[in-house]
Amino acid sequence: MSNLTVEYRQPGPELAEHVSFFYQVQQDEGQFSAVDRADFAQLRFILEGKKARVEFVDGTVQDMPATYVQGPTTGSSQLSGEGRIDVIGAGLMPEGWVALVPMDASAAANRLFDAVDLLGPAVLEARGRLLTAPDFDARVAIFEDLLTSLMAQTSPDFHRFVHQVNAWLSGSVAPQLPDLLEQTGLSLSQVERRCKRYFGSPPKLLARKYRALRTAIAMTHKDPDLDTILAEGFYDQSHLIREMKHFTGMTPATFAEQPTVLNQQLAKRVELERRNPMGQRKLIT
Repeated sequence: MSNLTVEYRQPGPELAEHVSFFYQVQQDEGQFSAVDRADFAQLRFILEGKKARVEFVDGTVQDMPATYVQGPTTGSSQLSGEGRIDVIGAGLMPEGWVALVPMDASAAANRLFDAVDLLGPAVLEARGRLLTAPDFDARVAIFEDLLTSLMAQTSPDFHRFVHQVNAWLSGSVAPQLPDLLEQTGLSLSQVERRCKRYFGSPPKLLARKYRALRTAIAMTHKDPDLDTILAEGFYDQSHLIREMKHFTGMTPATFAEQPTVLNQQLAKRVELERRNPMGQRKLIT
């Protein structure tokens, strides 16, 4: 029986469009191994844990520094570690990425970087405070202070584009690229360049990613519109299996019938996602 626990907190209003959730992952002594679904970028502090590593969807394996920034992922990743695990992190939505990280998100996709090198010594000071914080809520307050101090203002043009892409992704089971071009009034090259900079993927790959993740949530909750999602979103059963496996790390049958301990913990996050959609927050993180 695993003793893994995962807790979530939503950000305050000033960070609501920058951060999806703050989360804390803890496990007592033992081996840690988990599949992480395709996701937004992350900023994580490993407060305890040995030999922490991640294998990305393209086969790249990296050791995790004590504090690191991970770019958006375009497929499932395999996480592992040893000993007691104590990690606190935050999901960086596109606005959070642009305000925090001086790098094109597509160049950072499926890779992680030492946060001290990328963001400066403020993260070291924050890590020291996190180590002595009495509980998760106190840790979140420290994390919010750090992000608020690091993040710069973003332009109204950027906000508008992100909301247009969010609306495009959430407005259809199978979003069509011409619709996004019409909504934004931008050329194909402009849309692709901005999607890579802010979301880490070109629009077609982004649409595939969120279709698979939306399907996973619908399966988890046995939503009444699941049949419509399956019928309109996938060509056939083989297409569904390939996409689910790629972006969540599991086939539909495994996801529905043999949930891992981590997936059971993630049910709490799914509930938050459903009650508090992103932005117009209709996407999952």
